[in-house]
Amino acid sequence: MRPFVGGAWAHLLPLALLPAAGFILFSHHRSLRAGILLGSVCVGILLGILSLARMADSLVGSFLSVAEKDVSSFSASVTEDSSLSEKGYSVVRLSLRTATSSRCGVAGQASGSVLLFVPGDFRFSIGQRLDIASALSTLTDANATDRYVSRAERRDLRVLGYTGPAWELRARAREWLHRSLSLAGYPSSALLEALLVGGREDVPEDLYDGFKHTGSLHILALSGMHVTVLYGIAGGLLFFLRGRRAKFVVASCVLLLYQFIAGFMPSLLRATVMIMIGGVGVLADRDREPMNLLSIAGLALVLLDPFQVYSLSFQLSFLAIAGMLTLGSLAERLFAGRLPSKLLVPLSFSLGAQGATLPLIVGQFGAYYPSGIIAGLILVPLTTGFLWAGLVWLPLSVIPWPVLHSLCARGFAMFYDMIKGTAGFFSGFPAVVFAPSSAHVIIPLCTASAVIIAGLLPLRRRALPAHSA
Repeated sequence: MRPFVGGAWAHLLPLALLPAAGFILFSHHRSLRAGILLGSVCVGILLGILSLARMADSLVGSFLSVAEKDVSSFSASVTEDSSLSEKGYSVVRLSLRTATSSRCGVAGQASGSVLLFVPGDFRFSIGQRLDIASALSTLTDANATDRYVSRAERRDLRVLGYTGPAWELRARAREWLHRSLSLAGYPSSALLEALLVGGREDVPEDLYDGFKHTGSLHILALSGMHVTVLYGIAGGLLFFLRGRRAKFVVASCVLLLYQFIAGFMPSLLRATVMIMIGGVGVLADRDREPMNLLSIAGLALVLLDPFQVYSLSFQLSFLAIAGMLTLGSLAERLFAGRLPSKLLVPLSFSLGAQGATLPLIVGQFGAYYPSGIIAGLILVPLTTGFLWAGLVWLPLSVIPWPVLHSLCARGFAMFYDMIKGTAGFFSGFPAVVFAPSSAHVIIPLCTASAVIIAGLLPLRRRALPAHSA
């Protein structure tokens, strides 16, 4: 039976009745705060039940027109830009459209999500329609977004076009960006593409390892830094608009267009939601409490896709910002007056982010890189400047002046060498390696310590720095 009709989630429904009754009971003016609190608990439980039901529906609702063991080929549409795994496979997420069995001579409609692995570095864009001559098997991971998995060679794939003109336009825009950035010269162009649209496939291995061994891979992921830079540029170019409302609307449209072209990564979506909700708060003359904005962004992402909570990118992104707002504030208070003001805030936020993500990093990778605390203080400004330079380069790249292109390429190469040298220097510092057997002790200990320390914070928190929103 379909989960929305009946399922395990339905047993949680009575949990919402008690706070709902409390909300009704305490809704008069003398107990309004208690009523609001109970009402919020009720809404939270209902939203959680809705997410659980949607997750169950996405899996149970999958179907094939033929027996799974008989599937010989299928057609599907790409739902997420492909990525390159460390083992050299192009990883593509697909949504099934049809399934065919050549042995049974049967073809028909199909539904469900497929995780496709293709040996080699190949690019597939959201909205592409593919015909794949390969079998399907069930993915047994209970927390996985995908129901099926498939492995195919590139010769077994045939591109049939796009599901709509908007996706084709997006793919053409990404191709234009790739060509324009390539004029900046390799390997600078690879780093620029990673910072602008999240394509890390061409990033040199030595630079990637440098970021990895300093715990700074999040800098290469699209996040608040990229969104804030673009939003700031859009706002600056709209100086001729006098009204704050008009400027916010146009800048938000630019931001949404960038989100559409770059992709829908959790860290990028989080930053976009926080900036737009914060902008609405300014127009409505309301306070922009960063923790509230972070909570709203998390709620919005989980409602859109409940499976996001199992994504490492989602977990690291939200933990890092929460750590900046809580543990970072405590670190700032402890070091106030002992460090220069220009160093105090970035170091405090770096410590907060590292401390909040430590349990997750230990559990996932079994190693922690303390050098990342200092490396981030240098790499973040350098990569931000590199990102600004890349945005300036895009309009310059269309000017057919070889001399200008050559000069810019040399500038990018010098900038790239500074970033590579910094990452390489700090990657030489040793990591703290944890034995797998100790992870079940270290993770709860670190988590409990972070919660206790966060409870000692002052009520008033400093706003986020611009590059972290």
